[in-house]
Amino acid sequence: MTTTSRNVVAGRPKPNGAIFRAPLATALPTSESTALGAGFISQGYAHEDGLERSISKAYETIRAWGGDEVKRSRTELTVELTFTLIEAANGEVAKTIWGEDAVTVTPATSSAGTKIAVAYQGEDPDDSVWVFDLKDGNHVRRIVAPVAQVVTEDFTQTFSDSDVIAYPVTLSLRADEAGNYFYEYSDDGVTTA
Repeated sequence: MTTTSRNVVAGRPKPNGAIFRAPLATALPTSESTALGAGFISQGYAHEDGLERSISKAYETIRAWGGDEVKRSRTELTVELTFTLIEAANGEVAKTIWGEDAVTVTPATSSAGTKIAVAYQGEDPDDSVWVFDLKDGNHVRRIVAPVAQVVTEDFTQTFSDSDVIAYPVTLSLRADEAGNYFYEYSDDGVTTA
């Protein structure tokens, strides 16, 4: 097999929405092109730093008498996705960050715009299903997290003239009933003649 530059792909967001959240147990898409069900809600724009996936493993080393390593047993596996949402006036983003029960969204009227009220008591949001859609030229890629919890430990926001209000998000992915932490689908967009 020869090398080809068309196999080099950037992780750009799909136009018109790249991050979606749905209630736990929502039917999962099974390809990069499966239409998302009505339960999936767009999370709007994300910061230009994009999406980061990290997989961390820890092992315990077993040694024989004399010091030879004879086995490594995995003791930990952590799979996380991190990104920053930047639509501060989006009620769905508020629900993602603070939890469904902590947020009340009042639709716009003839005398006032859409109102978002947050009553935060420190509770963690419910587990959700997440989908991330990427597109670079004709190449499309989808990452599906079937069971994910928002576990952002350090939450710092800056309110200033020079930056937008942002919400850092760390998702902890857990295995679904099939034992999978995530699904990833792609299509390079190159068809046969």
